[in-house]
Amino acid sequence: MQIAGTDEIWIRRLTEAGAAARSRISEGTDIPLGEIDIQIDIHLDEPLQSRKKEAVQAVLDARRAQERAARAYRDVARSLQESGATGAEIALILDVSRQRVSQLLAEK
Repeated sequence: MQIAGTDEIWIRRLTEAGAAARSRISEGTDIPLGEIDIQIDIHLDEPLQSRKKEAVQAVLDARRAQERAARAYRDVARSLQESGATGAEIALILDVSRQRVSQLLAEK
């Protein structure tokens, strides 16, 4: 493992990197371990790096789609309520529980 401004250090497991880096930095600077923030950059060889990037992007896209869907559900629930539908009716129309309708109508 390479730490900027220090010699290379060897670790057996990637999970040990954070603790090893904090320890090395603390030894060289007298900064308490709890005050050291680190960022670990992991560089993967191709094609694994591209596959990882695609997977991360797919997760981000799915989250955005879920947020859009949730907004659409809230908008429909509010429109139904404004048109006079009861909570029970909205639940039947949207195929959700009455509790979920309450949540949808309470969310901003």
